[in-house]
Amino acid sequence: MIRMPLLAALLLAACSADPPREANEAVTAAVPAGSGGGVTPSPRPLPSVLPGVPEEPDPHPAPDLQPMVRADFQDRQLLGSGCDYRDAGSGAILLHLRDEGDGLVKYGNRLRRIAAATPGREAIALGGIAAGDGVSFILTPQPGDPVQTSDSTQSRPASLTMRTADNGESVYQGGRWDCGS
Repeated sequence: MIRMPLLAALLLAACSADPPREANEAVTAAVPAGSGGGVTPSPRPLPSVLPGVPEEPDPHPAPDLQPMVRADFQDRQLLGSGCDYRDAGSGAILLHLRDEGDGLVKYGNRLRRIAAATPGREAIALGGIAAGDGVSFILTPQPGDPVQTSDSTQSRPASLTMRTADNGESVYQGGRWDCGS
């Protein structure tokens, strides 16, 4: 009868032994030089566009965001605590998100609902991603502590990137991300 420690030592020795040199030589001979795993690379270059795959449209500016007013939020029951992205020059609200994660933007003369990827007061205040109607918005507040602008509102410099499904993109720099109730 083989004792357990002796059996464990035999198994360990069998698993850690190097394979015979002949086995390595046989594998090396089967793989042609310059190929991956024994497959010869094709001499024909791949087409720049594969058949059946639609071409990606050229990059272009996304539609301009249009200012919104308090009545826009009230009409859609979107009042309450949350955050607004405000234009650097005019101070107009270009994007509104409530703490619950639902919000509103306006472009193409239409108000459109959006939703935050991560709802909640703390998550919304940190910026992040919101989307709706095939358009995404990336809110990027600058690092650092926000400035208290009123009893219940904090503000920090931020940028807003708008991306459309058809490869459109617009970046709004120097705005403010105002959060409060």
